[in-house]
Amino acid sequence: MKPLILSFAPPEKWRNPGQTRKLKGEEWQTLRKKILERDNYTCVCCGYKSEKYQIVDHINGDSENNKNDNLQVVCQMCNLIKHSGQGCEIVGVVDLYGEAKYNQNVIIKITRKMRDEGASDNEIIRVLKLQNKKEFKMNIDYLKKLFGFITSRKPNDENDMYGIWLKYYRREVRKKRDNMKQGLVQERL
Repeated sequence: MKPLILSFAPPEKWRNPGQTRKLKGEEWQTLRKKILERDNYTCVCCGYKSEKYQIVDHINGDSENNKNDNLQVVCQMCNLIKHSGQGCEIVGVVDLYGEAKYNQNVIIKITRKMRDEGASDNEIIRVLKLQNKKEFKMNIDYLKKLFGFITSRKPNDENDMYGIWLKYYRREVRKKRDNMKQGLVQERL
């Protein structure tokens, strides 16, 4: 797994209408599909695999650098850590902590597993031993010492990329639970 740390893309690299080398439309979709297939639709940071809503991420934060070696697959949750300004301030679902029992990659894995099992944020925070809540600052040296926690709060915009993925993901988790229950009922019959 690739180490995951809190960071943000430098503002001068944010997507904007003036970009000259940004791939669009079919060209971007072709490249995106190639990278997803290369990485087996699997997040390089946490190992989460899904054929839907995975992100093809620019490793160096430069969305105009579309070379294969600058592209990787990350899941929606790891993307909010990698782009913590977005996760904390724009989407509004990431909380930061000064102390944790686990590294950031493991925090994501445990959070996803426990949330799938119905655990509350407080239960997950206790298991992760997250302490000393901090505020977001756009400072890499400050952020790299902290740990991000993806809360169960509703995103500020439920129709943004994370909000849409979250609805999809929750439906998939419910389907799995229902199928497991159905299997148990069939077993008993």
